Amino acid sequence: MAPPTKPSEPSYAPLANPATSPDPNYSPDPNGGDAYAALGGRNLRDSSILSPSPDLYQNPLGRSGSDYLPAPSIMTRDSTYGSLPGTPPLRGDNRQSWGSNVGLAAAADGVAGGDARRPSVPRGQSALAQHSTLGWNNADNERLSVSDEDDEQGHITPAVAAIGAGEKQSEKPRWAAGGDQYTSRKKSRKWLWALLGAGLLAIIALAVGLGIGLTRKHNNTAGSTSSSADGAQGDKSTSKSGTATGTSASSSATPIPTTGTQGSLIKMEDGTTFTYNNPFGGSWVWDEANPFNNDAKVNSWTPKLSEEWVWGRDKAYGVNVGGWLVTEPFIVPGLYEKYATGASNTTAIDEYTLSLNMGDDLTAALTEHYETFITEKDFAEMAAAGLNYVRIPIGFWAIETWDGEPFLERVSWSYFLKAVKWCRKYGLRINLDLHTVPGSQNGWNHSGRQGTINWMNGVMGLANAERSLDYIRTLAQFIAQPEYAPVVTLFGFINEPNAGGVGKPAVGSFYYEAYKIIRDITGIGAGNGPFLSIHDGFIGIQQWYDFLPGADRVALDQHTYIVFQDQHAGSLDDLANIPCSWWASATNTTSQTYGVNVAGEWSAAWNDCGQWVNNVGSGSRYDGTYQGYAGKRMGSCDMWNDYTTWNQTTIDSLHRFVAGSMDALQNYFFWTWKIGNSTNAITQPNPFWNYQLGLEHGWIPKDPREAIGVCAAQAGVTQNAFDGTFTGAYMTGGVGANSIAAAQASSYPWPPASFTNVAAGDMDSLPQYTQTGTPITMPGPTFTSPGSSATISAGSGWFNAAGDTRQAYVAVAGCSYPPEYSAASLAIPASACGAGLAQPTKRSELPERAAFPQPTSAPAQR
Repeated sequence: MAPPTKPSEPSYAPLANPATSPDPNYSPDPNGGDAYAALGGRNLRDSSILSPSPDLYQNPLGRSGSDYLPAPSIMTRDSTYGSLPGTPPLRGDNRQSWGSNVGLAAAADGVAGGDARRPSVPRGQSALAQHSTLGWNNADNERLSVSDEDDEQGHITPAVAAIGAGEKQSEKPRWAAGGDQYTSRKKSRKWLWALLGAGLLAIIALAVGLGIGLTRKHNNTAGSTSSSADGAQGDKSTSKSGTATGTSASSSATPIPTTGTQGSLIKMEDGTTFTYNNPFGGSWVWDEANPFNNDAKVNSWTPKLSEEWVWGRDKAYGVNVGGWLVTEPFIVPGLYEKYATGASNTTAIDEYTLSLNMGDDLTAALTEHYETFITEKDFAEMAAAGLNYVRIPIGFWAIETWDGEPFLERVSWSYFLKAVKWCRKYGLRINLDLHTVPGSQNGWNHSGRQGTINWMNGVMGLANAERSLDYIRTLAQFIAQPEYAPVVTLFGFINEPNAGGVGKPAVGSFYYEAYKIIRDITGIGAGNGPFLSIHDGFIGIQQWYDFLPGADRVALDQHTYIVFQDQHAGSLDDLANIPCSWWASATNTTSQTYGVNVAGEWSAAWNDCGQWVNNVGSGSRYDGTYQGYAGKRMGSCDMWNDYTTWNQTTIDSLHRFVAGSMDALQNYFFWTWKIGNSTNAITQPNPFWNYQLGLEHGWIPKDPREAIGVCAAQAGVTQNAFDGTFTGAYMTGGVGANSIAAAQASSYPWPPASFTNVAAGDMDSLPQYTQTGTPITMPGPTFTSPGSSATISAGSGWFNAAGDTRQAYVAVAGCSYPPEYSAASLAIPASACGAGLAQPTKRSELPERAAFPQPTSAPAQR
């Protein structure tokens, strides 16, 4: 396929004539009736950088003959709660609508870093509420509900259960409140002394119970910088967790358990209950007095969070929660259908335009989505499905937004904290995925804004990358804390940068700079912070085999989709063997050659049918409605869009396709856990991408271990088996970790020597931000000791102050910068803000701080 001609880059604005416009930033005209129905046959163009020349892709899927760009992390992802019948009103007095119950640390203070970091450019047409009563999107810095995070669980430690902790206490003790045996004043002294003794024991038990939560020490310094001497494989971060070791040993009965197994009752924060149905030997743990207890075990074959995970021995059976904290049209179509048009005069095709269209509903509507699309029960069901890892995509707006960005600022962070709590409760590990960065790293809608790449590309490419590094730093400081390190054990610090568009040298330079920033925070060697993962950038995973050998615990990530290219001929039964033949041997080769690798995204899709799978309005290759595929039609999508028409033969073939993918990829994260409903005729669209639906109807294995050996059993499939032992101890944090050769390091300088569209001689002329701002410290949840108003330390948000002392990037005072999302082909302005600025080093030019400040007020969104 010949590459499309790159149009000139105008300032971002909807074009008046959508039928003829090649502009990748185009948002369809909403004035012609149904905004989405009007898109039929128009086939909006992808970004000019989105589908570069085929010669940029040398075997991107680990096989020969791939002429097309492999899938983006799938281009559109819903909450239908607000768009379907029965939706509760968007009012703060309706707990069914939302209500986070996550009390963030330092309630009056919010988040540190609320200084003048935002550039002085006019804010776009957002129509945002300026005085919302929810979230930080208001003039008074009000937060989401600060009610006790854990009221809903009702779990009481044995130490305090005997005196009725969690209940409102009268002046009389519980034993004096009722019953003839307690009300008589003529009881013998024997009874009195017995009761006084029991009370004394209860008081002692209470003190012990509170001590569990209140005496935990927090390590605010980096771990040892030396490598493990024995070269043992695995992530030993749990050994540094510093968490309490369990519940009190009191023999007093507890009315609500702090742990349970198959058949136990779980009470959620809204008061509803469900039965824990985990047939794989799992046990959940939640203890209000010890909220950092890591003794939950998700299933019999996975280590507890308090135990060592060993890559090469332990397998990541994971799923994504796409569409939750970063929305995408194909995952949450109902939400996009509800806000298809709005005051911004654009059609919602990404979270940027969705946010504009939500206008005054922004905070309420997205909070409702966060509250209802994924809940605690989903995490319990993931555990019950035999999974042990969850990949959680978040947007940079979970940390902050700058002027001109309409995204809802920081509210999604409180739901990420909920996810950490729920994963800890059920024994699931987290792969934290920074899914969006300023400027867009790939031009696709799931990067926040569909259009062109303005990260490491064009006039604003360097400045946007500088902001991205700050957000990576903030997240690394948070998850390296001992309260969170045992749960968040993998960090994909940027999702799907398009190396085909911006080049491997630029992406590699960013990767290396981010790696150094993170390891300066965590320290070196197993147990010091999470494993890191870097995506192959769609140039092929083998193109990274020689990248920074000696780097400490860096995994390769590939997103293995087969549908974003010419569609396959033949029946599904004929194609069910593709995953094994394409990926089984390649995965083993990567393990032998590079080290740890994961498939961060894949799906059950064997064609690209579905609602908005490629983009809003782009159609499908399979039925010929995608641009350039009218003559390549393979068949109708009608059957594949509606799973209720599938017979058992179809389901069995799809099951074989999924099982083969699991076996071939070995460590994986299915995209995605669920797809929200649509208001269209097919209410449950995109079944290929819906793990939860597939579990229910049989095309997803009930037990992922069913997949073991599937590829070996297929005739003609080369395995090239990997024995679980990596060739270098450094790969898993052992001997030699961080022993990167000087020649390798110098190959990836920061900033890079050039961009694909900025010559080396012009790099010093690019706009930059300046490192004079206060770094952002993210707050943890608020946990209150049972029977007390005292809060339990949830960390300061900043793990290592001594090893990371530089300040944060902010706009140069008084400057106006080119547009963040549409400057890729603009001429470099004369005397650009920050041009040629020599940035401070990480340590030498800034004084060390003894302690990082606690979170401070978040700025009101403007």
